[in-house]
Amino acid sequence: MEGTSNLLQDVFQYELACAERYRRFVSLVMVTERSNGDQLENVLADKVRDSDLMAEKNSTFLILMSETDRTGAETAISRFIDIDGDVHDFRFSLVTYPNDSGNARVLLEAGERRLMRAAEGQPGEIVSSD
Repeated sequence: MEGTSNLLQDVFQYELACAERYRRFVSLVMVTERSNGDQLENVLADKVRDSDLMAEKNSTFLILMSETDRTGAETAISRFIDIDGDVHDFRFSLVTYPNDSGNARVLLEAGERRLMRAAEGQPGEIVSSD
């Protein structure tokens, strides 16, 4: 799992460098499911865009969205929350460059902190600031 984490961090850092150079947005959404079901992977497999990179780390899914601002990421999250009219027990964190600044490691850590706060909230909780 450590290899996946390092690869994701490297890809994220590359996306951040490109975003800075070309003045683009990059968003990272972290998703976890509070219940012990396996709905999360099934929902995400059908809803994540082909252009987004998805990885799993310790039962948390990380979705890297190139050229996606906060509003676009929130729109994507709404697709994950409302499938077949049901609200699942998913929790989300969101970091967006340049709104959130730092390198990949700093932003991943911010996403993890935010996800821990989201886990304490209600189903569908989205934490996008510290």
